[in-house]
Amino acid sequence: MSRMFKEFFSQKRGDVRKQRAAIKAILQKGPSNVTKISEETRYAKELVVWNLMGMLKWGDVEVVAEEEGELTYGIKEV
Repeated sequence: MSRMFKEFFSQKRGDVRKQRAAIKAILQKGPSNVTKISEETRYAKELVVWNLMGMLKWGDVEVVAEEEGELTYGIKEV
């Protein structure tokens, strides 16, 4: 396993919850891509992607579009 993923998987649960809450707050304003989320949260793009993959897995977000080779994510409507 790469160093980066070890780092992400060894995070405390509370830290992950804070990260995902920050990402979700941005997405509640409207769909956004990794670059914009990273800029607003000041999290590394790798960390944003890692969190978005978890949020996709649990059905919190969905891919809503693709622009200039980058996926755009939005809150999944139930």
